[in-house]
Amino acid sequence: MHGMTGALPGGSWTHSYEEDADGIEVYRPTATFAFPPSRKGRKVLQFDTGSGTPESASATLTSMAPGPDDRPRAGPAAQLRPLGMGRYALAGTADAPQDVIEIVEATPEILKLKRER
Repeated sequence: MHGMTGALPGGSWTHSYEEDADGIEVYRPTATFAFPPSRKGRKVLQFDTGSGTPESASATLTSMAPGPDDRPRAGPAAQLRPLGMGRYALAGTADAPQDVIEIVEATPEILKLKRER
C-alpha cells in the first residue's frame, strides 16, 4: 500500500470502531473523514510530536472520550517512548502499569493500532 508506515502519526485521529477487527483499532483523520452518526460517541487520539521527529522523546498522546454532555474530555497527556518495530510505550504508574501501542498501519487516510497491557 502506498504511503504505509509503522511510524507514529501526528495530529488528531478519531476511532472508527465500526472498522475494528481482530484486536486492531481503526482511527481516521478527525478533520477530514465523514464519520457515520454514532449514539456511542467516539474516542479521539491526539498525537503531538513536539518540535522533534515523531520518534523523539518529546512525543505525547492525549486520549479524549465523550463526557456526560457528549463533548470530548481530554485525559492527561502520556509520554510516548519508542520501543522499535512500530511499538511505543505509554508511561505508566504503579497503579496503572504502562501500556504499549503498536502502529500496525499508518497512512494519511487510516491509522490502525493494537494495544498491549
